[in-house]
Amino acid sequence: MSSKNNNSSSKSKNPLSILMASQNSQILLRLKDGTEYRGLLKEIDAYMNLILYDATELLEGTPVAKYNEIFIRGNNLLFIKPDASQIM
Repeated sequence: MSSKNNNSSSKSKNPLSILMASQNSQILLRLKDGTEYRGLLKEIDAYMNLILYDATELLEGTPVAKYNEIFIRGNNLLFIKPDASQIM
């Protein structure tokens, strides 16, 4: 019985399930080249490719460009920070 509890606990900590739960909320992400984006996560797939709406490109925390929609390939991601208030 405790193994079921461990499975449900580990499932909730699965990075992909956390990101799936973050759809339609604000996220911050950084690419391997250091570029950062903040925007509304609309779509994500098993490869962590994602689509952001109303995205802002940030340089050292300062907005430098605005995009209606952008596609980010998962293999370019360094990290993703979901809005914890939306998924907890």
